[in-house]
Amino acid sequence: MENKVNWRLGKILDDRYKIESVVGIGGMAVVYKAFDQQLQRDVAVKVLRDNVAMDAESRKQFRKEYEAVGMLNHPNIRAVYDVVSSGDTEYIVMEYVDGINLKQYLKSKGTLPWEEVLDLSIQIARALSHAHSRGIIHMDIKPQNIMLPKDGTVKIADFGIAQMEESPEEEQADQADEAVGSIHYISPEQARGETVDARSDIYSLGVVIYEMLTGKLPFDGETVEQVAVQHYSVIPDSPCSLDPSIPPELEGVTLRAMEPDPDDRYATAADMLSDLEDLKGRLEAPPEETAMQEQEPEQVVPEEGGRMAVRIVKDEVHVVRKNVPRISRAGELSKEGYARRRMRANSVSMLSGFTLVAAFALALFIFVWQYWLKDIFRDAVRVEVPALVGYNINDVADNEAITGLYNVKIVYKADSTHDMGTIMEQDPAAGASRMVVTDGIELTLTVSSGLQLERLPVDLVNSPFTEAQVRLESMGMNVVIARQQSDSITENYVISTEPAPGDTVVSGSTVTIYVSAGPSVTYTTVPDTVGLTKAAALLALQREGLICTESEIQYTSSAMEDDGRVLFQNYVAGTQVVSGTRVYLTVGSGPASSGADTQSQGTGIVPPTVDG
Repeated sequence: MENKVNWRLGKILDDRYKIESVVGIGGMAVVYKAFDQQLQRDVAVKVLRDNVAMDAESRKQFRKEYEAVGMLNHPNIRAVYDVVSSGDTEYIVMEYVDGINLKQYLKSKGTLPWEEVLDLSIQIARALSHAHSRGIIHMDIKPQNIMLPKDGTVKIADFGIAQMEESPEEEQADQADEAVGSIHYISPEQARGETVDARSDIYSLGVVIYEMLTGKLPFDGETVEQVAVQHYSVIPDSPCSLDPSIPPELEGVTLRAMEPDPDDRYATAADMLSDLEDLKGRLEAPPEETAMQEQEPEQVVPEEGGRMAVRIVKDEVHVVRKNVPRISRAGELSKEGYARRRMRANSVSMLSGFTLVAAFALALFIFVWQYWLKDIFRDAVRVEVPALVGYNINDVADNEAITGLYNVKIVYKADSTHDMGTIMEQDPAAGASRMVVTDGIELTLTVSSGLQLERLPVDLVNSPFTEAQVRLESMGMNVVIARQQSDSITENYVISTEPAPGDTVVSGSTVTIYVSAGPSVTYTTVPDTVGLTKAAALLALQREGLICTESEIQYTSSAMEDDGRVLFQNYVAGTQVVSGTRVYLTVGSGPASSGADTQSQGTGIVPPTVDG
């Protein structure tokens, strides 16, 4: 396996990206760290693995997974720079993230301080708010898809991608849990195969926050089905009961995001972000000054002589002088001056009030004109709603003629009969007439999410691959065929699948069927036997795994010094051929018995010729 992925190290793709090291290995692709020689920066290059790169459907799916991410541009979302097709090589250039994922961080830390949890949660919510505003739902928010670069900026990875890259050392352990990994964070409606929308991501974020605060998952079980049922039937332990230092307000945000009923959660990621930022401001603000307590009645104790007194207030002693001269009233207004000042103040107040009323009336008029009157006083323009059922949602999102005219609302719904991202229903229906309005014509699109838990059949191995393909496609899976040599499995029969038979996966996932291409083929190099004795030539060919018996040798008259030596071989020395190939030799038999006899002696076999 290592040799199959390391052969690209040091190579340069398209005279630009120099491959430096392996970052991760997945079922369909290998991720490398590379250096962009044009822009002088590190990048991550995801290349289709050789065993699936020749499959047209795999290449199509490989590009399709990243089309949605190309619409996103946010500091908390891992950027995709380019999708490249170069000959037989298909690869994607992404932002290189120098760091670890949140799952690895939690394994090393256990639990995180609530201050750090709050900061991480705000960054994740910002990324989701940006994606949701563009009609894109992640569908797989979990710590493994949350990267933590060294600069402290959270990066959400793999929007619409089934699997994120892991470091090679950790991939075996992580892939073993991959089928069960997402189920701990999936929303109840996803687990039941019901309609999915942006609130499903909010639920998953709530589970991630719960895990960061408590160091444990809210739901766990021995099987995928047990965990899935708990999402909508079990109330998780209160985070504050597990750790009293957690602020109750942060617990409230977490549990609201994790409500089983989507209508009880935050309506949008932006609403959740607002609460998190407000909570951060209140929890991290300096404590307010203690309100002044009500003063206790003071006690005055006169001193001898009547000139001074001792005032006692809350056990504090203050000396108060008596018979202090009265404060001068110089500078006070006369009655006439006070009347003039009061009249002037009343005039200013009336003018200020009139100005405020006029400003309010103007603002009210602008608001009413903008949202009601403007449409009344202009000619109405009506359009027919286009037919969008059957199209991919990404095509619609990229169409400015639609996004500029319609206010598109996307509702995701699990459906194994449609490809993920396919528009299944629209409201209004195609052909309906609607008036053009400033805010955009309301248009609701129901899109297939393809999410439905399915268990792969256990009897796929050693069955005809066409039969296995039909069975998986009938379950709503995207099937990729990859061929491998096998000495034990009959050609065109299934060697294995990825995920493995018996694993539980989400409907619409990609399943790779590894099909036997027959026994392994090895190559060897044809040695140079010309000039060797027949015995030495046969030994040299045998060492290289090539076949040459007496039936492959012909003799011809030759000079005395060439008697018994190879004069010709049908393959040029250094040629790469399949092991077991027959090699034909011509061997000298010495001078002919008569001057007229110059014909070949021996078997009379004419060796096949080889180009070059």
